[in-house]
Amino acid sequence: MTQKNLNEDGLLDPRFLEKSYQEAMELTQAVASYLEVENEQLKDFNLGAEAEVFYASESMRVSTCLMQVMSWFLVQKGVAAGEITKEQAGAIKFRLGAGEICLARVDMNKGKLPKQFITFLEKSQGLYRQVARMDQMVYGKDKTVNPVHELFDRIQNKDQPK
Repeated sequence: MTQKNLNEDGLLDPRFLEKSYQEAMELTQAVASYLEVENEQLKDFNLGAEAEVFYASESMRVSTCLMQVMSWFLVQKGVAAGEITKEQAGAIKFRLGAGEICLARVDMNKGKLPKQFITFLEKSQGLYRQVARMDQMVYGKDKTVNPVHELFDRIQNKDQPK
């Protein structure tokens, strides 16, 4: 993404915003349809507990990425419509979050993830990276920490061996 996608107010160009939003919505709908069908089919296979837990956790990763992206786009659409100011939208609670979850490296060989699922995982992470760049272009590098994310990090770190 380049500066040409920003208007004179430092906001995303409305056409670029709508095109990006529609692409994200299409991916979200495709993933939702896939997961609905795939989850039904997985019941017929005896994958084992470890593989099922891995698949479920990666499904949550994809869902989290897409939820964060779609939430961010809806806020930006609110800014474009004048429902919220750019300054309000720049508050940490409206910024793109869960980067540690969404962009974590995934061992694609673990749990024998289906090829189509891997494609959706890669696409959702790619979309998340793209939106993170948009967020930084519009609002700059965020220096504050969301208290929810901070608590989540503390909980995760507590469970890790020292």
